[in-house]
Amino acid sequence: MLEYYNKNAANMIENTLKLDLKPIYEVFEKYLSPGAKILDAGFGSGRDSLHFRSRGYDVVSVDYSPEVVRRGRTLLNNEVLCVDIRDMRYEREFDAIWASAVFFHLDDEEIVQVLNLCRNALKDGGALYMSFKYGKTLRTKNGRVFNDFDEDKIAGLIKRIEGFETAELWKTKDARADRIDKYWMNVILKKR
Repeated sequence: MLEYYNKNAANMIENTLKLDLKPIYEVFEKYLSPGAKILDAGFGSGRDSLHFRSRGYDVVSVDYSPEVVRRGRTLLNNEVLCVDIRDMRYEREFDAIWASAVFFHLDDEEIVQVLNLCRNALKDGGALYMSFKYGKTLRTKNGRVFNDFDEDKIAGLIKRIEGFETAELWKTKDARADRIDKYWMNVILKKR
């Protein structure tokens, strides 16, 4: 999967940088205080980091693809680090974590592991946003894992994680014009 993103970074950035996620940002930002410190986990094109910086939040952007990170350092005006989310070691550093279309590249066990690391990285009361393609399948395409979730599958996953409660759970249409018949599962968890 790493090879895919290193090789296709330019295409991924071009295809996702301009997507309009304003309705999702508005839901997430209800959980943020002015100047909140956000970890953009798997920042990809940098679109979300750019948005949050423009709104006055303190953003740290991480991705595990060296090529994505290299490109992010030229685009973003905030801290950009090459970090595999499966190896994060932050402790109560962030008010919120944004993980848009990131965890869906992990199997269930890895998601549980990463959610525990996210819980450690969040301050008490912190919020975590994550999104998945809507469905129930675990599949591989072009060397990448795609783990789809619906409401029931998310509920089962969240039961396996301590220290979080579900704050919001909603379904949205894909923001890409050529995929309007596809849906996403959006989740906001709050650290207890």
